[in-house]
Amino acid sequence: MTTVAQAGATAPAAGRAPRWPTDWDRVLDTAIRTWGGEWDTKRVQSLFQARYSRGLFRSHAREFLARRAHQGVLQLHERPDHRVYTRIALPGGDA
Repeated sequence: MTTVAQAGATAPAAGRAPRWPTDWDRVLDTAIRTWGGEWDTKRVQSLFQARYSRGLFRSHAREFLARRAHQGVLQLHERPDHRVYTRIALPGGDA
């Protein structure tokens, strides 16, 4: 196995995790509430790209969706080829 040093390249600097935009949670929640439908990692990544002009790792998109499901905002639907989430409507409706 060739290491970074053996290849003559410099190793990436160890740093902190990326800083999330302060409004990201609000943006995601508003999009879910407004647009409805099925949400998957690709849709979350597309929203992030459109809003911030930069990419979002699939694992982070999955984490955001799973957190919303844990909070009772989204319901997970296991499909044979992928997972999708849909918004859970609150009793009495919530615009």
